[in-house]
Amino acid sequence: MTLDFLRDDLNLFIKNTIKPKYETFDSAHNVEHFEFVTTNCVNYAQALIDKGEKIDLEIAYTVGALHDIGIENGREGHAQSSGDFVRNCADLHKFFNTETIELIAQAVEDHSSHLEYEPRNIYGKIVADADRNNSLYLVFSRPVKYGIKHEAHLSKAEQIDRVYKFVQNKFGRNGYVKYWLNIPETTKAQNEVWTLLDDEKSCKAYISRLVDEFTNGNLK
Repeated sequence: MTLDFLRDDLNLFIKNTIKPKYETFDSAHNVEHFEFVTTNCVNYAQALIDKGEKIDLEIAYTVGALHDIGIENGREGHAQSSGDFVRNCADLHKFFNTETIELIAQAVEDHSSHLEYEPRNIYGKIVADADRNNSLYLVFSRPVKYGIKHEAHLSKAEQIDRVYKFVQNKFGRNGYVKYWLNIPETTKAQNEVWTLLDDEKSCKAYISRLVDEFTNGNLK
């Protein structure tokens, strides 16, 4: 992704100061995740611009870059910590006025999938949707990996059941994950997950194959 919409000095700040922090975070919030979310933020912002909405690509990218920065203080409450970082970062105040700083802070605070209210501004909606790893493989493989690592006492059948219930609760038709933008790619991915979840037998067979993939078929 080209970043020609970014001021050179802001680009350097994010590249040299913000992005390296993600190298110290957990595997779900690493540099790969940084790239995933920032790319989505720019693509989603551009899609809105193409529809005639007034969106600033530089702000969208910056929000994506900063959305998980609070993890340096721990995963618990990291969205609020990210907002605090934005408000208190002297370097950011060199690039944006106070009003824009608050806009960015609110956006990063509102990216959580557990958010109980609608994001307060369009950039919060962009980063919230951009942060959803909602491809079929990612939706199911991430909880499979988590279970193998943190619930190692469970049998294969128990792992499969746990993952099915988890994904149903989070990404299912009545799940708590919400999407705020009408992005075709997001809708397509969401429908693929829903369709598989609706067929419990096929879904659990898919999860079983993922468990085998990550355990070399050794989990009984």
